[in-house]
Amino acid sequence: MDLTTEHQGNQFTAFLSGQLKYQDNTEFRRLIEEINAAKVRNCVFDLSQLTAIDSAGLGMLVIASDNSETHGWEIVLRGVKGQVRKVLDLSRFDKLMTVIPDPSGE
Repeated sequence: MDLTTEHQGNQFTAFLSGQLKYQDNTEFRRLIEEINAAKVRNCVFDLSQLTAIDSAGLGMLVIASDNSETHGWEIVLRGVKGQVRKVLDLSRFDKLMTVIPDPSGE
């Protein structure tokens, strides 16, 4: 996974690209700590450049959801498409957080 972040006011945006897999666990946990420390109200995970996610990646998103409830911020998964969209749909992640598909309909 490649990661860049942007923090403006009450919104934190994390741009994830590549593949979200088990080996990204440490970096993803650091990201969650950074979001918590920023004390924002909204966090957008831009997944428009994410090409794959495995079960560990799903677990990381659940950890993000748990942290959002504990620390009072909302999660939006934006730009979801392809394999990532299929996995999130099958896992019913729309019940945990807001999921916005890529507008191209992929």
